[in-house]
Amino acid sequence: MLEEVSIRIAGLTGLGVEFTTEVIVDACAKRGLHVYTYRFFPTIVRGGYTFSDIRISCRKTSSPPDEINILGALSKEGLRDVDKILSKDALIIIDEEVDVSQSVCKHVIQIPIGKLSRELKTRMNMILLGFLSGLLNLDFEVVTEILRKKKISEFESNLRGLKKGIRIFEESGLEKIVVKSYGGVKSVIRGSDLVALGALYAGCKFFAGYPITPATSIMEALMNWIPELGGVAVQVEDELAAINMVIGASYAGARAMTVTSGPGFSLMAEGIGFAGMAGIPVVIVDVQRVGPSTGLPTAHEQSDIDIATHPSHGDIPRIVLAPSTIEEYYTFTVKSFQLSEKYRAPVILLLDQSYTLNYQTIDKIRNPEVYSYRVSIESSGDSIEVYPYYDSEWVPSPPSKRLLIVASSVEHDYRGFSVQDGEIHASMSDKRLGKLRELEENPVDWEVVGDVDGREVFITIGCCRAAVEEACSRLSKNGRRFKHIPLKQLWPIPRKLREELREAEVVYVVEQNASGQVLRLISKEIPENCIVKSVRRYDGQPLRSRDIVEVLRDGSG
Repeated sequence: MLEEVSIRIAGLTGLGVEFTTEVIVDACAKRGLHVYTYRFFPTIVRGGYTFSDIRISCRKTSSPPDEINILGALSKEGLRDVDKILSKDALIIIDEEVDVSQSVCKHVIQIPIGKLSRELKTRMNMILLGFLSGLLNLDFEVVTEILRKKKISEFESNLRGLKKGIRIFEESGLEKIVVKSYGGVKSVIRGSDLVALGALYAGCKFFAGYPITPATSIMEALMNWIPELGGVAVQVEDELAAINMVIGASYAGARAMTVTSGPGFSLMAEGIGFAGMAGIPVVIVDVQRVGPSTGLPTAHEQSDIDIATHPSHGDIPRIVLAPSTIEEYYTFTVKSFQLSEKYRAPVILLLDQSYTLNYQTIDKIRNPEVYSYRVSIESSGDSIEVYPYYDSEWVPSPPSKRLLIVASSVEHDYRGFSVQDGEIHASMSDKRLGKLRELEENPVDWEVVGDVDGREVFITIGCCRAAVEEACSRLSKNGRRFKHIPLKQLWPIPRKLREELREAEVVYVVEQNASGQVLRLISKEIPENCIVKSVRRYDGQPLRSRDIVEVLRDGSG
């Protein structure tokens, strides 16, 4: 039995790479195995190169595999760029019509995928799925039931392909690959679904958004689910409309949010500034992608740190969170709504494409408590909900039958009335920014993992956490002691960061952008006598643990 195996399914878009991935993932989860997937796909719907990496393990895993053990190629393009990722004893499964004379792998099995798909009138990916099902010892009945639940119109023809693929494996003479399983059936989910579920649990009643990769999947979920719970979800004409409608809905009393990616977030900058000035709670989810401008729309990167932490001109209060685990995609979404109300400030939830769009198995998630910070003012005729602007003691008293709360985009006094007074501006600026001092002292879900006394310290954001934890676990067996700080609150910067770095000798700042945006953000918190190494990857692919191991072994950074 093995503890882990990694598979890549690759080929041209339109051949069923994603569908095959979903079936294998579901079947493995039902066997009690942990699964992590990463999918690369182009910006065109059909004809471009795509692949899915599936990491199957007996232990929970949340990062891409260091190497691929099995490559299932649905076309000759499936062999693209695999020489550095295939393990030494990797197995390639590919159509017999493809020339593999230049293959980098000595273990190649060619089967008549194209020929059989034409004869049986089935899809090529079903034959490959059958072969892989046999190889991975997946239960035929389970796989069949998964196909049936997908309610695809070609079920019978797909079943023919599945059976044929299994028969070809049985005749191949290959041994089955069995991965150990230590638990019961696992749940499979994408980060996008957890964000949508977190918003609903938090009481989100209004959503406005404009489609943009890779945030659209969150939008689609909310568009389907919010109306069923009595809320409103709107697809608008652009991101300018989205942020302003969310501000309006929040001002009217609803918990409201929008989702976008880098280009759309840029368009929201003025609206975010307005929300900060007026003290109107809003939640903005930014699923990062490669930039600048349109960049690589479907690729992974963490390059929105600068704009997220400084999203608007002027000095505005804002809270920026970067969840570091798939479970935190749910809990941090819930907390974002509560923080935005408590501090009357925009909350920006900074997510990674690789967690948002891809599947992972998860354990049970405990629901955080949901608090309301709205103040109900009773009057003789009505109960009116208002926000306590700037200080709770400023809630109007005594209550009146008709209550007007003013929200202004220009400078204003404590009542919300516009002013042109320098002293009041200074006072109100201090008040707006001072609201977040509590978060500087008590950051959201502050955590230090690894060896808390280690003098070599890693600082990571987002999904980089998983790769670093895996690498440190491997290298700590050689006696090295690593402290790891997954930085989840990017703004305001936690004071605890400087305290934790006080005894550090070497600090590795791990991020996925070209300019070292996280390092630049926290550089003042790092002791002057400390060696600082910036570890960056920005080729559109998520970080792998071997990237960290190589840095630590050769001493570079």
